[in-house]
Amino acid sequence: MAASACSSSKAAAPTRTTGASTTTSTTTPVPAVKVEKLTGGTTSPYTYDYTVEYPQLTGLPDDGMQRSINAELMKAASEMVGDFVAVVTEEPPSTSTTAPPTASTTPSSSTAATAPTTTQPGGPTTHLEGKSATLLLDPRLASFRLEGDGFVSPAAHGFTRFRTLSYDLTTGRRLGLADLFRNGVDYLGWLSHESVAQLQARPEIYNAQQTPAGLTPTEEHFAHFGLTPTGLEIVFDEYQVGPYAVGTPHVTFPYAQLRPLLASPGPLDGR
Repeated sequence: MAASACSSSKAAAPTRTTGASTTTSTTTPVPAVKVEKLTGGTTSPYTYDYTVEYPQLTGLPDDGMQRSINAELMKAASEMVGDFVAVVTEEPPSTSTTAPPTASTTPSSSTAATAPTTTQPGGPTTHLEGKSATLLLDPRLASFRLEGDGFVSPAAHGFTRFRTLSYDLTTGRRLGLADLFRNGVDYLGWLSHESVAQLQARPEIYNAQQTPAGLTPTEEHFAHFGLTPTGLEIVFDEYQVGPYAVGTPHVTFPYAQLRPLLASPGPLDGR
């Protein structure tokens, strides 16, 4: 079995492939984003494959800042792979002689994962597919979301995991939720209350008889936040606000609604 994308896991070494660049055109020069991938897998003693996208900034005037941010973005993708591999390998490997799947990769000059020698039967196979989304990119701010959709055979259903990363491009600093708000403001209490209000308007998601424990005002419950051109977006994990069937709901708060709470000066000045 090949080495892992994360040094602590057992996955095959990833193959990095580069997708088409995406640029945001404005009157002020802004950085661009290119999408790269970690791809790989193994066939023995465990059988799985993964393809996880992650963004990389280009065109920042500060090359050191760009390298540092890009390293963090790649690390987030690597951690997503590592978490997946940890789930796959927490049980002893199957003794089945079923032929393994081919790792899902895009064409690349690098070596891909080992191909199978026989035909793979129908049905879901153990895999992880990660997608990268650029939520906001301008001269001052960059915000990204990584979404990993996985399946571990023979589970009844798959799972979804998130990583969100936002940056102040004037300093290179990764932003935490607290950095957006004025000192002393109970922003977690506000977000908790307003999230409940939004979800209550969606009866297919929210059970009015019981407030989910996953909406209580803690940093962990609102960790998956992203910045968009119009507001603060928060996505919730599976089971956080309801059963698996409700998926991963999200709520959005327009900057105009948040303005009385926001830090000034702060990263969201002028929004």
